[in-house]
Amino acid sequence: MITASSKLTSKGQITVPAEIRKALNIEEGDNIRFIIEDGEAKIKVVKKSIVDELFGSVKPKGDTRDLKKVINDAWVERTEEIARKMDDGIHS
Repeated sequence: MITASSKLTSKGQITVPAEIRKALNIEEGDNIRFIIEDGEAKIKVVKKSIVDELFGSVKPKGDTRDLKKVINDAWVERTEEIARKMDDGIHS
């Protein structure tokens, strides 16, 4: 069993002690979920994912304000790609 303490700041923040971070393999960017059950607090580590790391790193094509248009354009693009591959297969 590992026991460690941390002080709550005036902003409601705490530092997770190093021995707890090590034991739970907590890394920068991971999320901590607090669970209250039967008067006891538990924490769960929610590991950052590659999706979280990459979110926002790719610039979208064109105007993304009209989601229906973006989705339709993606379907059209994918359909054309499949049609090209089928056409190439027929003419090979």
